[in-house]
Amino acid sequence: MCWTSCKLGYSFKDPSLLELSLTHKSNSANNNERLEYLGDSLLNFIIAEEVFNRFKSLSEGQLTQFRASLVSRESLDEVGREIDLQDHVKIGKGEMLQGNSIIGNSFEALIGAIYIDGGFEAAAQVVSLLFEERLSLLNDSQDLKDSKSKLQEYLQKKGEALPLYTIMKEETNNQIKKFNIMCSLEDLNLSIEAEGNTRKKAEIKAAEKMLELIERKND
Repeated sequence: MCWTSCKLGYSFKDPSLLELSLTHKSNSANNNERLEYLGDSLLNFIIAEEVFNRFKSLSEGQLTQFRASLVSRESLDEVGREIDLQDHVKIGKGEMLQGNSIIGNSFEALIGAIYIDGGFEAAAQVVSLLFEERLSLLNDSQDLKDSKSKLQEYLQKKGEALPLYTIMKEETNNQIKKFNIMCSLEDLNLSIEAEGNTRKKAEIKAAEKMLELIERKND
């Protein structure tokens, strides 16, 4: 298939493995879940090795942050869409590719299929190729903690209660989900809302806005 050779730099010897990796459980009982499990482990190891070799001065905690940012659900979804995975994944009737983790999970399954078809080196080469730009943008002084983590750390240092995240509204328009989340700090009597196409993204945006609100109040 030209798609894999053009986008991944890899051609499958066994096309049935590629087909299986792109089959969601909503489409068939013979689906990509086992390959997803394998690909998840491979991605974590390959990326862990990449950041270990590239950043000699980073501590374990910083290396873990870098790896986690690169293999996050959002990152895998983005990489999947960059290689047009959404045009090839087979889903069942009534299922959709927005507001869920199908693209990222299918990307994991694809890496698992490449490993079985061509071995570890083939999988590692594909992962290195697809993540090269993201890896090159990282630097030793970067703080990759998301806003939720930063807000939690701030509150813990102050001895305040942790934030409460509440879904205020959840809707689907043209197969695109939207979540409206309220972030509340009971001890500080503060609350703020934010929107995202996944619950996690909405929570992170709400936490970011809360940090900005706290900073303005402290100025």
